[in-house]
Amino acid sequence: MRINQLTYYDRKREWRFEPIQFSELNLLVGASGVGKTQILESIINLQKIADGKSLNGVSWNIDFTVDTNLYNWQGEFETGSLVSLILDSQNEKNQFKIVNEFLSVNGKTIIHRNAQEIKFHNQILPKLSSFQSVVAILSEEEDIAPIKYGFSQITDNSDDYSNNSMIFLSFFVNKIFDNYSVLKDKYSSLPLEDIQKSNLLNQIKLGLTYEYFPEVFERIKHHFMEIFVQVEDIKLEQDEELVKSLNPKNYPIVKIKEKGVNNWINQIQISSGMYKTLMYISELYLSAEGTVILIDEFENSLGVNCIDIVTELILENKNLQFIITSHHPYIINKINIEHWKIVTRRGGVVTARDAKEFNLGKSRHQAFMQLINLDAYKEGIAVG
Repeated sequence: MRINQLTYYDRKREWRFEPIQFSELNLLVGASGVGKTQILESIINLQKIADGKSLNGVSWNIDFTVDTNLYNWQGEFETGSLVSLILDSQNEKNQFKIVNEFLSVNGKTIIHRNAQEIKFHNQILPKLSSFQSVVAILSEEEDIAPIKYGFSQITDNSDDYSNNSMIFLSFFVNKIFDNYSVLKDKYSSLPLEDIQKSNLLNQIKLGLTYEYFPEVFERIKHHFMEIFVQVEDIKLEQDEELVKSLNPKNYPIVKIKEKGVNNWINQIQISSGMYKTLMYISELYLSAEGTVILIDEFENSLGVNCIDIVTELILENKNLQFIITSHHPYIINKINIEHWKIVTRRGGVVTARDAKEFNLGKSRHQAFMQLINLDAYKEGIAVG
């Protein structure tokens, strides 16, 4: 999937995004509070809508490409008040009706919906759920299935990578995956592409890569050891000691070997920065072609030495789409100005403009120095 343009309006919060154009690599920069994180959240919300969620007061218009097909998807939910304090998507008291919905592929209308009827390929459908998108309801249809798959390719792993210890390992308990022995049998004779396209956690993908694709794992390890020169080896293996309490499905955990240290260092003891860096590098190798990777405040938990190599890998990867926010001068200066989007806000209206509109200097350093002195960058938020 590739997101080409997005317009989004949250009437409940009174936030609106003017049309935002996206390319393969997008670095959202701007003052704190202008709406950079909300842009990423709006994309995640559209993924939720495609999955059947009902969102209060949201309307959207998104152009995106899956394979070679160009889609336009528009829709709007009613705006209401929460009746129940139980925030459950299955609780109809907290569900909101879709007012209208439209979907086209390559200019041909597939879905046209209003409050009275739903047309699919110009045929009126029987009454369907008022609270769910037709994209979610008809996700098995031949014309809709690619859209469902496309939105499943959007990843936001910042929370998953924020802590590598007990909190992270508890994800293994809550995620609905088979025991690792079953997964190993399933993927033992399949190509790497099948692992990349799976919805498995990145760490599980890395474990399967360690088992069956050592040449790919070695490349990941090489980049990691370029950053952390004290590390001499990495492995992923099952750990019986963690099975009963934290890891009942016996998924592999990360272990590293440092120079001059006899014992392997267990994942629980690895620093969050080291772990997060390993996961980001792994994601660049183990995501399916067409994945949209959202990264909020890229610099969090990464040292400058980590930022350097991970940013280089991002710049080299042409098969993925990245939408990244950052305040870090090094990251902004490292990425070419053609990928900068300067985010500003007037009241509740958020605008993301290409850097070329500000006539910044030709060299990255000159452009960066002009950027940080722009009123749009320093202030960002206008009232009224």
